Amino acid sequence: MSVVILRWNPEISSYSMNRFKNAMEEARNSQNYMLNWSVWEHEKVHCGDRFFMLRVGKGKTGVVMSGRIVSDPYHDEDWSGKGRMTYYVNIQPDFLVDTERGVHLSIRDLEKAFPRYVWKEGHSGMVLNDSLGTKLEWLWVNFLYNAFTVSAKKNFASNLCETNTESVPKTYHYSMVVPLQLDLVKKKGAACEICGYDYEKVFDLTFLNYGGVQNIYYFFPSKRPVKNVRQNFHCICANCRNIYNDLRNDTNDGELLPFESLAKLKR
Repeated sequence: MSVVILRWNPEISSYSMNRFKNAMEEARNSQNYMLNWSVWEHEKVHCGDRFFMLRVGKGKTGVVMSGRIVSDPYHDEDWSGKGRMTYYVNIQPDFLVDTERGVHLSIRDLEKAFPRYVWKEGHSGMVLNDSLGTKLEWLWVNFLYNAFTVSAKKNFASNLCETNTESVPKTYHYSMVVPLQLDLVKKKGAACEICGYDYEKVFDLTFLNYGGVQNIYYFFPSKRPVKNVRQNFHCICANCRNIYNDLRNDTNDGELLPFESLAKLKR
Protein backbone atom coordinates (compact mmCIF):
# COMPACT_ATOMS: atom_id res chain seq x y z
CA MET A 1 0.00 0.00 0.00
CA SER A 2 1.31 3.41 -1.03
CA VAL A 3 0.37 6.91 0.14
CA VAL A 4 -0.52 9.13 -2.81
CA ILE A 5 -0.64 12.94 -2.85
CA LEU A 6 -3.45 14.45 -4.92
CA ARG A 7 -3.37 18.19 -5.58
CA TRP A 8 -6.34 20.49 -6.04
CA ASN A 9 -6.21 24.12 -7.12
CA PRO A 10 -9.82 25.38 -7.05
CA GLU A 11 -8.88 28.36 -9.23
CA ILE A 12 -8.12 26.19 -12.26
CA SER A 13 -9.74 22.85 -11.49
CA SER A 14 -13.04 21.61 -12.93
CA TYR A 15 -13.75 20.61 -9.31
CA SER A 16 -14.97 23.95 -7.95
CA MET A 17 -15.11 25.17 -4.37
CA ASN A 18 -18.90 24.85 -4.49
CA ARG A 19 -18.57 21.20 -5.50
CA PHE A 20 -16.27 20.63 -2.55
CA LYS A 21 -18.69 22.24 -0.11
CA ASN A 22 -21.52 20.13 -1.55
CA ALA A 23 -19.30 17.06 -1.15
CA MET A 24 -18.93 17.78 2.55
CA GLU A 25 -22.71 17.90 2.95
CA GLU A 26 -23.15 14.68 0.97
CA ALA A 27 -20.52 12.97 3.12
CA ARG A 28 -22.26 14.10 6.31
CA ASN A 29 -25.64 12.89 5.04
CA SER A 30 -24.77 9.65 3.25
CA GLN A 31 -21.35 8.49 4.57
CA ASN A 32 -20.78 7.21 1.04
CA TYR A 33 -19.43 10.11 -1.03
CA MET A 34 -17.10 9.14 -3.89
CA LEU A 35 -15.41 10.96 -6.77
CA ASN A 36 -12.60 10.50 -9.27
CA TRP A 37 -9.28 12.34 -9.61
CA SER A 38 -6.46 12.55 -12.11
CA VAL A 39 -3.13 10.89 -11.30
CA TRP A 40 0.20 11.60 -12.94
CA GLU A 41 2.24 8.64 -11.71
CA HIS A 42 -0.49 6.22 -12.74
CA GLU A 43 1.92 3.30 -13.11
CA LYS A 44 2.68 3.50 -9.38
CA VAL A 45 -0.89 3.96 -8.12
CA HIS A 46 -3.13 0.99 -7.31
CA CYS A 47 -6.52 0.17 -5.90
CA GLY A 48 -6.27 0.06 -2.09
CA ASP A 49 -3.66 2.84 -1.79
CA ARG A 50 -4.20 5.71 0.63
CA PHE A 51 -4.51 9.31 -0.58
CA PHE A 52 -4.24 12.80 0.81
CA MET A 53 -5.65 15.69 -1.20
CA LEU A 54 -3.89 19.04 -0.80
CA ARG A 55 -5.49 22.32 -1.67
CA VAL A 56 -2.76 24.36 -3.39
CA GLY A 57 -2.52 27.75 -5.11
CA LYS A 58 -3.85 30.88 -3.44
CA GLY A 59 -5.91 31.15 -0.29
CA LYS A 60 -5.98 28.84 2.71
CA THR A 61 -4.07 25.84 1.48
CA GLY A 62 -3.66 22.49 3.20
CA VAL A 63 -5.10 18.99 3.51
CA VAL A 64 -8.77 18.88 2.50
CA MET A 65 -9.30 15.10 2.21
CA SER A 66 -7.86 11.77 3.22
CA GLY A 67 -9.14 8.39 2.18
CA ARG A 68 -8.71 5.32 0.01
CA ILE A 69 -8.24 4.77 -3.71
CA VAL A 70 -10.90 2.28 -4.79
CA SER A 71 -9.97 1.57 -8.43
CA ASP A 72 -6.91 1.02 -10.56
CA PRO A 73 -6.03 3.95 -12.87
CA TYR A 74 -8.05 4.22 -16.09
CA HIS A 75 -7.80 6.45 -19.14
CA ASP A 76 -10.52 9.03 -19.80
CA GLU A 77 -11.08 12.44 -21.36
CA ASP A 78 -8.79 15.23 -20.16
CA TRP A 79 -10.62 17.29 -17.52
CA SER A 80 -8.87 20.49 -18.69
CA GLY A 81 -10.03 20.14 -22.30
CA LYS A 82 -6.45 20.24 -23.62
CA GLY A 83 -6.56 16.74 -25.05
CA ARG A 84 -3.77 15.37 -22.84
CA MET A 85 -3.40 11.67 -22.03
CA THR A 86 -5.09 11.61 -18.64
CA TYR A 87 -5.56 8.81 -16.14
CA TYR A 88 -8.00 8.82 -13.24
CA VAL A 89 -8.73 6.81 -10.11
CA ASN A 90 -11.94 6.55 -8.11
CA ILE A 91 -11.49 7.67 -4.53
CA GLN A 92 -13.51 7.39 -1.32
CA PRO A 93 -12.67 9.99 1.34
CA ASP A 94 -12.82 9.16 5.02
CA PHE A 95 -12.47 12.75 6.27
CA LEU A 96 -12.97 16.14 4.62
CA VAL A 97 -11.82 19.48 6.05
CA ASP A 98 -12.78 22.89 4.66
CA THR A 99 -9.66 25.03 5.05
CA GLU A 100 -11.74 28.19 4.54
CA ARG A 101 -13.83 27.76 7.68
CA GLY A 102 -11.54 26.83 10.53
CA VAL A 103 -8.63 24.83 11.88
CA HIS A 104 -6.79 22.73 9.31
CA LEU A 105 -3.46 21.05 8.57
CA SER A 106 -1.86 23.70 6.39
CA ILE A 107 0.85 23.51 3.75
CA ARG A 108 3.01 25.50 6.17
CA ASP A 109 2.46 22.81 8.82
CA LEU A 110 3.56 20.14 6.34
CA GLU A 111 6.63 22.14 5.34
CA LYS A 112 7.58 22.54 8.97
CA ALA A 113 7.16 18.83 9.68
CA PHE A 114 8.76 17.60 6.44
CA PRO A 115 10.98 20.38 5.05
CA ARG A 116 12.68 18.24 2.41
CA TYR A 117 9.49 17.53 0.47
CA VAL A 118 7.94 20.12 -1.87
CA TRP A 119 4.26 20.19 -0.87
CA LYS A 120 2.81 23.17 -2.71
CA GLU A 121 4.06 22.26 -6.19
CA GLY A 122 4.00 19.22 -8.46
CA HIS A 123 1.58 16.95 -10.26
CA SER A 124 -1.46 15.31 -8.76
CA GLY A 125 -0.90 11.65 -8.04
CA MET A 126 2.64 11.64 -6.65
CA VAL A 127 3.58 8.62 -4.54
CA LEU A 128 5.41 9.18 -1.25
CA ASN A 129 8.12 6.85 -0.03
CA ASP A 130 7.00 4.50 2.75
CA SER A 131 8.71 6.40 5.56
CA LEU A 132 7.26 9.78 4.60
CA GLY A 133 3.83 8.29 3.98
CA THR A 134 3.73 6.76 7.47
CA LYS A 135 4.89 10.01 9.11
CA LEU A 136 2.17 11.92 7.26
CA GLU A 137 -0.44 9.42 8.47
CA TRP A 138 0.63 10.00 12.08
CA LEU A 139 0.61 13.77 11.67
CA TRP A 140 -2.89 13.59 10.19
CA VAL A 141 -4.49 11.35 12.81
CA ASN A 142 -2.93 13.44 15.58
CA PHE A 143 -4.37 16.58 13.98
CA LEU A 144 -7.83 15.01 13.53
CA TYR A 145 -7.95 13.72 17.09
CA ASN A 146 -6.88 16.98 18.71
CA ALA A 147 -9.02 19.17 16.43
CA PHE A 148 -12.29 17.31 16.15
CA THR A 149 -12.91 15.07 19.17
CA VAL A 150 -13.83 17.92 21.50
CA SER A 151 -16.47 19.40 19.22
CA ALA A 152 -17.64 18.57 15.69
CA LYS A 153 -16.74 21.79 13.92
CA LYS A 154 -18.51 23.05 10.78
CA ASN A 155 -15.41 22.68 8.63
CA PHE A 156 -15.17 18.93 9.31
CA ALA A 157 -17.02 15.99 7.77
CA SER A 158 -16.74 12.23 8.20
CA ASN A 159 -17.58 10.06 5.20
CA LEU A 160 -17.49 6.69 7.03
CA CYS A 161 -19.71 7.31 10.04
CA GLU A 162 -21.94 10.03 11.46
CA THR A 163 -20.12 13.35 11.75
CA ASN A 164 -19.80 14.04 15.46
CA THR A 165 -17.18 14.05 18.21
CA GLU A 166 -16.82 10.26 17.94
CA SER A 167 -16.08 10.20 14.19
CA VAL A 168 -12.29 10.05 14.52
CA PRO A 169 -12.10 7.46 17.34
CA LYS A 170 -14.65 5.20 15.64
CA THR A 171 -12.94 5.39 12.25
CA TYR A 172 -9.51 4.51 13.62
CA HIS A 173 -10.98 1.78 15.82
CA TYR A 174 -12.90 0.02 13.05
CA SER A 175 -10.84 0.98 9.97
CA MET A 176 -7.23 1.33 11.08
CA VAL A 177 -5.05 2.17 8.07
CA VAL A 178 -2.29 -0.22 7.07
CA PRO A 179 0.78 2.11 7.34
CA LEU A 180 -0.06 2.86 10.98
CA GLN A 181 -0.69 -0.82 11.73
CA LEU A 182 2.67 -1.81 10.29
CA ASP A 183 4.51 1.01 12.05
CA LEU A 184 3.02 0.08 15.43
CA VAL A 185 3.84 -3.60 14.92
CA LYS A 186 7.40 -2.69 13.98
CA LYS A 187 7.96 -0.49 17.02
CA LYS A 188 5.77 -2.10 19.69
CA GLY A 189 5.44 -5.73 18.59
CA ALA A 190 2.32 -7.76 17.86
CA ALA A 191 1.44 -9.33 21.20
CA CYS A 192 -2.00 -8.75 22.70
CA GLU A 193 -1.66 -6.37 25.64
CA ILE A 194 -4.30 -8.31 27.60
CA CYS A 195 -3.56 -12.02 27.18
CA GLY A 196 -0.15 -11.99 25.47
CA TYR A 197 -1.20 -13.84 22.29
CA ASP A 198 1.55 -13.08 19.75
CA TYR A 199 0.42 -12.62 16.15
CA GLU A 200 3.98 -12.77 14.85
CA LYS A 201 4.27 -16.43 15.87
CA VAL A 202 1.32 -17.34 13.63
CA PHE A 203 1.09 -14.81 10.77
CA ASP A 204 3.38 -13.14 8.26
CA LEU A 205 2.61 -9.56 9.22
CA THR A 206 4.08 -8.10 6.04
CA PHE A 207 0.66 -8.99 4.60
CA LEU A 208 -1.28 -7.35 7.42
CA ASN A 209 -4.85 -6.51 6.34
CA TYR A 210 -4.49 -8.63 3.20
CA GLY A 211 -4.27 -12.17 4.49
CA GLY A 212 -5.30 -14.17 7.50
CA VAL A 213 -5.28 -11.26 9.96
CA GLN A 214 -6.89 -7.86 9.68
CA ASN A 215 -6.54 -5.22 12.39
CA ILE A 216 -4.13 -5.85 15.25
CA TYR A 217 -3.95 -2.38 16.73
CA TYR A 218 -7.14 -0.48 17.58
CA PHE A 219 -7.84 3.05 18.67
CA PHE A 220 -9.33 3.40 22.16
CA PRO A 221 -10.67 6.67 23.60
CA SER A 222 -8.80 8.01 26.62
CA LYS A 223 -10.12 9.31 29.92
CA ARG A 224 -7.94 12.40 29.64
CA PRO A 225 -6.45 14.43 26.75
CA VAL A 226 -3.16 13.19 25.27
CA LYS A 227 -0.51 15.11 23.36
CA ASN A 228 0.47 12.17 21.16
CA VAL A 229 -2.41 10.12 19.79
CA ARG A 230 -0.11 7.11 19.43
CA GLN A 231 -0.81 6.45 23.11
CA ASN A 232 -4.43 5.62 22.24
CA PHE A 233 -3.55 2.62 20.05
CA HIS A 234 -3.33 -0.80 21.67
CA CYS A 235 -2.68 -4.31 20.35
CA ILE A 236 -5.55 -6.66 21.15
CA CYS A 237 -6.30 -10.17 19.90
CA ALA A 238 -9.63 -11.36 18.51
CA ASN A 239 -10.67 -13.14 21.70
CA CYS A 240 -9.99 -10.15 23.93
CA ARG A 241 -11.68 -7.91 21.39
CA ASN A 242 -14.84 -10.02 21.73
CA ILE A 243 -14.69 -9.54 25.51
CA TYR A 244 -14.26 -5.80 24.96
CA ASN A 245 -17.26 -5.67 22.61
CA ASP A 246 -19.42 -7.56 25.12
CA LEU A 247 -18.29 -5.20 27.86
CA ARG A 248 -19.14 -2.04 25.97
CA ASN A 249 -22.49 -3.44 24.84
CA ASP A 250 -23.34 -4.31 28.44
CA THR A 251 -22.09 -1.14 30.10
CA ASN A 252 -21.90 1.66 27.51
CA ASP A 253 -24.70 1.08 24.96
CA GLY A 254 -22.18 -0.19 22.42
CA GLU A 255 -20.03 2.96 22.46
CA LEU A 256 -16.25 2.67 22.68
CA LEU A 257 -14.68 2.33 26.13
CA PRO A 258 -11.15 3.29 27.26
CA PHE A 259 -8.56 0.54 27.08
CA GLU A 260 -8.30 0.67 30.87
CA SER A 261 -11.71 -0.97 31.06
CA LEU A 262 -10.08 -4.15 29.72
CA ALA A 263 -6.72 -3.83 31.43
CA LYS A 264 -8.12 -5.18 34.69
CA LEU A 265 -8.65 -8.50 32.90
CA LYS A 266 -4.92 -8.80 32.18
CA ARG A 267 -3.40 -11.98 33.51
